[in-house]
Amino acid sequence: MRKLLQNLAMATISLLFTLALLEGAARIFKLGTGLFWQPDAELGWVNIPDASGWESCYGECQIRVTINSQGLRDREIPYENESDATRILMLGDSTTAAMQVTLEDTFVKQLESELNASDGDWEVINAGVNAYGTDNELLFYRLEGEKYDPDVVFLNMYLANDVYNNHPTLELRYGGQSAKPYFTLNDAGDLELQNFPVEDTATFWTKVGTFLKKHFQLPRFVAQTLALRGEIPGWMQPIVRLFGGGRGATAASDDAESADQVDSSAEGGDGEETAVQTPPRRPDICDPDPLPIIENAWNVTEALILELDKEVADNGAQLAVLIIPAAPQIVPPAEGEEWYCDVPNDRLTAFLDENSIPYLDMLPDFREEALAGNGPYYFERDFHMNNLGHDLASDLLYEFVDETFVAADN
Repeated sequence: MRKLLQNLAMATISLLFTLALLEGAARIFKLGTGLFWQPDAELGWVNIPDASGWESCYGECQIRVTINSQGLRDREIPYENESDATRILMLGDSTTAAMQVTLEDTFVKQLESELNASDGDWEVINAGVNAYGTDNELLFYRLEGEKYDPDVVFLNMYLANDVYNNHPTLELRYGGQSAKPYFTLNDAGDLELQNFPVEDTATFWTKVGTFLKKHFQLPRFVAQTLALRGEIPGWMQPIVRLFGGGRGATAASDDAESADQVDSSAEGGDGEETAVQTPPRRPDICDPDPLPIIENAWNVTEALILELDKEVADNGAQLAVLIIPAAPQIVPPAEGEEWYCDVPNDRLTAFLDENSIPYLDMLPDFREEALAGNGPYYFERDFHMNNLGHDLASDLLYEFVDETFVAADN
């Protein structure tokens, strides 16, 4: 018995020593994503004020990321507009936060630089938070965004997952969580806020997960690597969520509506996708005749946009929508084949036209540049835009802002 205990003790010490070495290597080589998010009862999760760390893009980049004192991935910007600059507020998810490139290289800051170089005094505020849906962004505008008194509010939409994010069941199926507020539509078609404030942001396992993610780099790297590989055994999924680092809280369950099953392996999302290769099966959001659960998610999304448009207008500002393409959408198709997945863009732009909401859909221009042999505009293993993608996006966005807002004012 004593011999057995000695052997167990030696094995435990060896295991801990090995894990310590691997943890040290993960920190030295900056593997995995730093902890930038924490649970929040009103928004589900928020950027941690004054947080800093490294983004590795699954080994494709090494970017030092800093969050300011108000929880924005931006320089320090006070609520009060002290310089009387024209302000643009950018609402969005990880495609807007853009932790895969330096702050100055994001399309948000490039737009600010271009506007200041030619069109007066401007401040473009990056309010992007990883994994936010339109529902999170509407609430963020109510609770934080309007404090900056913006003149223009951009709702930056990434259609590969934004519509799914706005439905609680689809949110869970695509690697999301239950610990977030969301909206439903009542019989009159009006939005009703649910799970607000969020009840499970302070559970025991959420606290454990936040502590471990905050203090250890290796588990985040392993979890993100497993997520990138695609298929994850069911018993490992809670572990991947716990250490994944993408959000502050973890999903409580994998509830599914069997009648409306959705294949999550084919669609992009925030942190668990391979971008450049077109998925073998088009996701359900690309189907011309959507399943009822997809149609419901679209109806909620459109109602959220109209509500944000109303609230922005009530504050004396103008809403605009920026549609950010997904990487598979700009991969040139084989001869005789159609482009990948136009359905969500066609639906959203028709809706925005019908409601006279100005928008820029960057998909056609990205496709044109791809056909011309330019790019690549996305990281190979990470679905986010690289530096070239942000350069192109900032040029397109500057032209749109100049024509839509600057020329109109003049």
